[in-house]
Amino acid sequence: MGVHGLKSYIESNKNILKHLPFRDSQLIIDGSNLYYNLYYYFQLDLIHGGDYDAFKDSIKQFFKNLKACDIRPYVVLDGGADHTGKKFETHKAEINRRIRNAHNLSLGRRGTCPPLLMKNVFIQTLQELKVPFVQCLEEADWEIAALAKQWNCPVLSNDSDFFIFDLPAGLFLWVSFQWKNIRVNRLNKKYIPTKHYTVERLCAYFNNMNKELLPVSACILGNDYTNLQNVASLSWEGHSVHGGNFAHVDGLLCWLSQFPGPEASIDEFLELIPHNKVEVQEALFKGIKEYELKIGSLAQFFHSKTLTPCSGPLRALPTWTVRHIFEGKMVSVIVDVLVLKRVLFKPQVENFKRPSCSETSRPIRQVIYGLILLGEQQMADKHVFAAKASTGTDKCYVQEFDREELHLTSSEVEAIGTNVKEGLQLETLWKEPHTLRLQVFLEAFGVLSVPFRGIPHHLQLQVFVTRFWLVNAQPQPNQLHLWGLLLGMVHGRLSNKPKTKTDTLRLQCRGKIPLDREVSHLYSQWQSCLKWGLCLNCLLCLPLPEPECARLFRGSLVHQVFHELKRGIKPESMLVSGSKAEHLFRQLNDAVLSVLDEDDLKRISAGDVHRSLGSTQSDQRSKNRSADKLSSCLEDLMYEDTEDCNDEEVNGEERKAKGHKADTTDLSYHIRTRHKAKERNTKHPSKKSERRCFE
Repeated sequence: MGVHGLKSYIESNKNILKHLPFRDSQLIIDGSNLYYNLYYYFQLDLIHGGDYDAFKDSIKQFFKNLKACDIRPYVVLDGGADHTGKKFETHKAEINRRIRNAHNLSLGRRGTCPPLLMKNVFIQTLQELKVPFVQCLEEADWEIAALAKQWNCPVLSNDSDFFIFDLPAGLFLWVSFQWKNIRVNRLNKKYIPTKHYTVERLCAYFNNMNKELLPVSACILGNDYTNLQNVASLSWEGHSVHGGNFAHVDGLLCWLSQFPGPEASIDEFLELIPHNKVEVQEALFKGIKEYELKIGSLAQFFHSKTLTPCSGPLRALPTWTVRHIFEGKMVSVIVDVLVLKRVLFKPQVENFKRPSCSETSRPIRQVIYGLILLGEQQMADKHVFAAKASTGTDKCYVQEFDREELHLTSSEVEAIGTNVKEGLQLETLWKEPHTLRLQVFLEAFGVLSVPFRGIPHHLQLQVFVTRFWLVNAQPQPNQLHLWGLLLGMVHGRLSNKPKTKTDTLRLQCRGKIPLDREVSHLYSQWQSCLKWGLCLNCLLCLPLPEPECARLFRGSLVHQVFHELKRGIKPESMLVSGSKAEHLFRQLNDAVLSVLDEDDLKRISAGDVHRSLGSTQSDQRSKNRSADKLSSCLEDLMYEDTEDCNDEEVNGEERKAKGHKADTTDLSYHIRTRHKAKERNTKHPSKKSERRCFE
């Protein structure tokens, strides 16, 4: 992404980047760029679906270090795709690249594939830390540059488009921003050593060239905005004065520096083009405009939460949805669905011989599409975006771009209305009663009757997601897959509490475990169901509390737990006897089973275990009593003191309902050896494994 070759050229040029001790300043951060770089910087798990708790730790450490240097961050995140579609081909190319990378990772080869819930974890952590941030309606580059110019403060990003924008306070590249290497100056003030870039310094290096020529160079080199034809064959090396490995970029800038302004350079450039001169000229002038800055809308929102009225197709967005998107309370996919009628899915590490894991969550998305697109629109100009099919029927469709084996393909997916109430409108959805919005959510997840008093309020969403996954995933998950997932949740819930931290999971350390693609495929389906469940919950204005994503899934741990379960190790062998973790696991298991019908219980259970899961009324009553105990148990846990809670609140409805503080202690899990003389399995069970407490 960005201007081709420019970043590498500038990083290699010692005359353009200057060392700077950075402190006591505002800093505009390219949020989407930041969370990708943080995840890769710490070399966190890419194979097993993501280690989100460790990712959250890295985010907290980053902003803690900024605060130590009196740096005041303002984070700006990408939203939906640009409504003009100018970067659509770029996005498709990026998805194709990720498909190949994810496939390589699934085969044990090298590759990079960001986990599915990275952005969710990042936003929740920003909310917890109270870091000011905005999620844009569309892509954020222009808004970031406009805000940085208005506030006269630097930008932190790795996107080379920021080399072209006229930023008076310059740019810090992630690669040279040594945020972990805090130093102290002579006044005993902490600072971050970094390298600093400015447009003025680049232009001075090229004989004080006019900075308005830089957008021309970006268009000719190639960027995400402009796709010029017949220019790839042009060679600029002969114009290079400084030479080196990047003589192509250097030569173009040297050539441009001889012109007084963009018009003269474009006229001369067109003389070098044999064909399509008119099309190239139009593309150049259009591309140059992408870098023209004026006052944006973010400063006003950061200061007073005031929204600027949307223009063009974005007027189709109701005001309440715009505010929720800006505040990070709603995923930006609503823009893609309402305005563009299309969604591009990011691949995960899965079994590429099977259908995409996104197939499992399609029924959830269809309800989301229906809430966004169906229902009578209240403004005349919104009828353009009401998504009526070309056949003249009332059906609406969204074009989904997803993988088919290793190829990106598209399909038309119908938006489905809810049976809870006819004529629900996106414009007024937030005004509907809580009970109605909750019914819409439950209907989408196939939950017809729920023993709510038996499932703790703040765990309900993940329980319903897990139930949907058990019923709909292919291949069919079994009890071991469920147990692995729930043991991971237990770890996430308890591992950062001082009183229970050492009593979570006990695992034998067996070295590197080869990736089981079938297991990976199943857990990737669960993540897809969770992602779209979170999306539906946000669209319905949180009828259920939003869970803390960082505590729900640690891929490397869950895969290791499943491996142990598959070997015959019983769940209780991984838990301290009589601990809250053991009790929580048993009760959480019962809570999930309580929302399954008898046929589903039979499918995921086998032999002895199935008999104990219970299909009789007495067994069901026993499960409900156990789930009631879980509610009491977790309420006690939620009130426990922690050593490092500070004044940060837990996000979502949970903090409103309970008023407890967030947990910020270390999240690492403990790997201990419990099996010494012989390997205990189904043939050699321990006495403890014979207990029936997990049945």
